[in-house]
Amino acid sequence: MPLYQYTCPQCGLDFEQAVPFSGQPDEVRCPNGHRQVRRRYTSPALIFKGSGWYSTDHRKRTGSTEAPD
Repeated sequence: MPLYQYTCPQCGLDFEQAVPFSGQPDEVRCPNGHRQVRRRYTSPALIFKGSGWYSTDHRKRTGSTEAPD
């Protein structure tokens, strides 16, 4: 489930809540019980791990010393 950040305009509370893809945005409530919350749009947290994410991982070699067939 994705984790979204919300702000409650009534009490000013910022909070995070995991909402399933099948969930409706109007089902989200503030921990204090308020219904009208606003979703905050933030940058996604992407972490590129492992090989293949750098330009040097799959670069074609130039000036190869192998003889052509």
